[in-house]
Amino acid sequence: MKRIFQYMATLLLLWVVGTSCEEGNDNWRIITAIQTGTYIVGDATIYSAAATSAQLTTPAFDPQETNANVVGIYTWLKKSGSFQILDVDAEGNQVTYGKGSVVASTSFETVEMTTGGSGFTVANDGLYYIVCNKADKQLSILPAEFGIIGDATPKLWNDETAMNGTLDEEHSIIEYVIKDVTLDKKEMKFRYLHSWGVEIPYQGGTVKIHSNMGGLSKASISEAYSECKGGGENFSIGKAGIYDITLKLDLRTGVFSAKGICTAEDTSSATLPEKMFITGDAWDWKWENAPEMIPVHSHDGMFWGIYYIEANKGVKFNNEMSWNTGNNFGVEKNDPKGYGEYPAGGDNLVVNKSAYYQVVVVCELSADKKSVNRKIILSEPIPYLIGDAAAGGWGAQLTDADKFTLNEDGEYVSPACKAGNLRMCVKLNGCDWWQTEFNVFNGMIEFRGKGGDQAAVAVTAGQVVKLNFKNNTGSIK
Repeated sequence: MKRIFQYMATLLLLWVVGTSCEEGNDNWRIITAIQTGTYIVGDATIYSAAATSAQLTTPAFDPQETNANVVGIYTWLKKSGSFQILDVDAEGNQVTYGKGSVVASTSFETVEMTTGGSGFTVANDGLYYIVCNKADKQLSILPAEFGIIGDATPKLWNDETAMNGTLDEEHSIIEYVIKDVTLDKKEMKFRYLHSWGVEIPYQGGTVKIHSNMGGLSKASISEAYSECKGGGENFSIGKAGIYDITLKLDLRTGVFSAKGICTAEDTSSATLPEKMFITGDAWDWKWENAPEMIPVHSHDGMFWGIYYIEANKGVKFNNEMSWNTGNNFGVEKNDPKGYGEYPAGGDNLVVNKSAYYQVVVVCELSADKKSVNRKIILSEPIPYLIGDAAAGGWGAQLTDADKFTLNEDGEYVSPACKAGNLRMCVKLNGCDWWQTEFNVFNGMIEFRGKGGDQAAVAVTAGQVVKLNFKNNTGSIK
């Protein structure tokens, strides 16, 4: 029969009944009840046998689904020991699995589970997410070294800022902590493995599991712990400043929770604009005609667009559609300009030839954070195919073979597509391709901006994409 631990809080006296015993500094009671499930056991764990808190449960799938053949558990493992997987069926029959052949090894390892095999091991002490694929009898061992990520954090949405993880074995608590981190008044969550999801081999394909933790609902992180879940909502940062952030896992319940303490508020008055508009002769100098520039994903204060501008005609910018409010600006001198980078000023931006221009506005806080510095970058627009439909595929990105060319009708024309999902972008210095991504939907160019992945657009081999940036229309034929 399977032994299961049940955690008991001791108030004044520990009553020892039947087959109960103490384990470590926590009070654990062994009872001899039959219970179906999959458990992690061994001296690499904090459990000496199959405990209720050692049972693998359904992961947070991405997208959400139900799959009883895939179960997992976050737990602390020690490199000095080993562990096995114990499976108990509805009749109480037990099978113990150990390590077999390696199936895959990337940022984590997937191995076959073999009856009676030697114990699984890890290279370092730490928190891991153990995923059991019962359909294929495979085990994936994921190191879960959490960090903070989001536009409120130092690395924005590009990568995690590492946290320090420790185990309080006496109380069966794991805490990931980062102290004295500067956070903006935006959003964040917790993530590991430098990815938004982890694909586990399953039945010749894969299943995807969330590798991030967020709140149960949208809320500001606070000094009180808030419960988290895989793939949960972003936490808001209520005020910019210096923070101590903690992500806690109670190993007895399997529940994650998080808190954030602001130790010093940022009282800087300057903030980066969230929007940018362009106006000029091409739009009759009317703000109601002015197009909104596209925000660059994960780069606050950075905006781009492709516009046809006539020679010796003026252009100006503002974060509001107004001559009276916001921050109207152009360049320092109104002499006609070609491709290049120019500091912001009070004169109109004037170009030296009629053409399409890729216009980028970059706004950055000054060193003392009291003001905003602005610059304008002009370059030749070059859209690219990328990914499945591109000649270079995902391996050789943004190559000449995937460039659009400008035809006599003022349209940008792609090379012949390969079969697959269409994705397109422009190249900006210091940016990844997906941060300037766009696609064609119902004959219109739609820009990703700061949003999530756009819907898939399938193309067949040989189809060609045409883009008209004067009216933001497009076709796929």
